[in-house]
Amino acid sequence: MSTHRAATASKTKGILSLVFGIISIVFCLFLPILWIFFGIAAVILGVISRKNEPGAAKIALAGIITGSIGIVLNIASMVLGAVLVAQYMQ
Repeated sequence: MSTHRAATASKTKGILSLVFGIISIVFCLFLPILWIFFGIAAVILGVISRKNEPGAAKIALAGIITGSIGIVLNIASMVLGAVLVAQYMQ
């Protein structure tokens, strides 16, 4: 039983990385300045997980990818919002 608990605990950062990356992508249109931090956290946790948790390398890579996509989408959402506001103000 403790072996299962140790194996699960060793993937925590990788799983968090993936979850934060998915959250960052899903909510990118709603308040992107907040959700971009989830994308950044996903990338950081993914890199740390790949170094420290060898059993979670694939999950961590998926977290890095989803976090990176989330960052790009959040930046695009901010730019699009700024353009729309600028056009509306004219």
